[in-house]
Amino acid sequence: MMLPNPGELVLGVFSMVLIGLVLVSILVWAGKKFTKKMSQRLKKGWLIAHMLLVIIYFSGVIGATLLALSTLFITEDINIYAAHFFIQYFDWFVIIPGGIGSLITGIWLAVRTNWGVTKYYWVMAKWIGTIGAIAFGGNFMRYWFHDNFHVIFEPDIHPLQNPLYLQNREEMFFGLVICFVILIFLFIISYLKPWGKRNARE
Repeated sequence: MMLPNPGELVLGVFSMVLIGLVLVSILVWAGKKFTKKMSQRLKKGWLIAHMLLVIIYFSGVIGATLLALSTLFITEDINIYAAHFFIQYFDWFVIIPGGIGSLITGIWLAVRTNWGVTKYYWVMAKWIGTIGAIAFGGNFMRYWFHDNFHVIFEPDIHPLQNPLYLQNREEMFFGLVICFVILIFLFIISYLKPWGKRNARE
């Protein structure tokens, strides 16, 4: 597999998870400064913002997947290059803002309403899952989308004749499937709200 150096990978995942937990902690601390809970009107506004950001996140992954799939059916090197070039734009301007924005709005909603950040198992699963998805994307998908770009597009080799390109594309598809599984899981638990409330003594 074309992966970053194991030491860099562990450090990268640890750093992103740590940053995510610090962000959650800051939002929880800031939310507790407000003594009154959110009004229903404000809650609806934040909920709409959260849902829009989730849609943006999901759309970015779908867009990147469609562009990646297109490379299975085109043979012109310039078109393959363009597809991967625009996958990077989807990541920078759609997937990353959507993922971080949905995490921030979701935590803020949890803190400022009766849901709480640790009162319900489904809320905990959502923010832990979102941090996990961001850590996965920031380390693995970043590597397949961005870091390998100049390696897999050597000027003298057609991408379809470059084993590094074919391997990177295969691993990118694998990563996109993992992203979809995580996002669908988060969507399902948002709708079903399973597992109930945590025991106060836990």
